[in-house]
Amino acid sequence: MDGLSRAAVVLGVVSVCLAGCHGGGGPPRQLLYGEAAATFKPVPGSVISVGRVLTGTALGRRFALCRPAGIAADTRVVERIGVFGESLTFADRRNQTVYACDGGVDSAGERRLPWCGGSAGRLVAGRLLDPRLDVACRDRKGRPLAYAWIEPATGARWIGVEQDGYTEIYEVLGDLPVRIATGRRIELAQSRATFVVTQYDSGGQALIEGKLEAAVAG
Repeated sequence: MDGLSRAAVVLGVVSVCLAGCHGGGGPPRQLLYGEAAATFKPVPGSVISVGRVLTGTALGRRFALCRPAGIAADTRVVERIGVFGESLTFADRRNQTVYACDGGVDSAGERRLPWCGGSAGRLVAGRLLDPRLDVACRDRKGRPLAYAWIEPATGARWIGVEQDGYTEIYEVLGDLPVRIATGRRIELAQSRATFVVTQYDSGGQALIEGKLEAAVAG
């Protein structure tokens, strides 16, 4: 049982919204690959991005298509699949560098689906000093996407990101920074993006609210 399922059983804060359980409007009913969208009960109008911890070997081709040289095939990976984005996050064996593979369409045509971009960041005492913004990706309709990491605050179990009419919820997993995505507040000309973020404890109590303003590292 992965972390998402375990949280649903123990906490009772997650419910699955099958197609047809909502009327018009409201949060999306499905995730990127057609999975039924789960809601986080303490946050009205929310959708949970599925997260799980796997080995690169278990991910197979998905990991092989983006694995950097020097990273072992059996590396532990946090996979996330949301409404419009997906990502892989993993670190090297010495836990000195963290990597991301970001999902979507590569407008430059240099990467094969499902990946369109990626980032690498140095870890200092196990933490990132830069969110490592990536704005190279587009969604399946050609709209720009932005990805970044956020470091969970002490006691945070869930990260909420404001999207277009709903909040996307990410579970903190694998003792790694959380790769989040947005399709809003992206300034492509300036290679910048703003993420409106709330961090919650395991029961859904808000701990920190604010904006993450990120720029592509030069």
